[in-house]
Amino acid sequence: MLEIYQRRNLILTEANPGPQVDYVVTLQSNLTGVENVFPARMTLRYVPDRLILKTDCLADYYAEISTITFESFEAAAVLLMDDFNNELVPRWISLRLDKQTADNDQVFHHETALEDRQPKWGNPRLLDRLERY
Repeated sequence: MLEIYQRRNLILTEANPGPQVDYVVTLQSNLTGVENVFPARMTLRYVPDRLILKTDCLADYYAEISTITFESFEAAAVLLMDDFNNELVPRWISLRLDKQTADNDQVFHHETALEDRQPKWGNPRLLDRLERY
């Protein structure tokens, strides 16, 4: 298992081609790995500031994530959010992790959603157009 900075270095970025415009990037990925957390579908949405994600790097990052033993499903979501937020430094970011298998007989759907934004950024017209959870 890599150290946090080594893991985050697997998330590669490039310059935002349109930093003067607010737009939403949406990426969906299927994650596999440790049974108590995965398989899960991750939906990452963000409004880029200076950087955008280079999606061809994700296979290596997800391979590293699959080696981590998480205390809970929520811990996995928080780690993913922290990593993407740290490397992209977006204007706004939302991460949703949707578990693809039942936890037990009582819980058949388990989902965690997180959101963050830069302190003085706001574009309610843009965000209001997004599909709600």
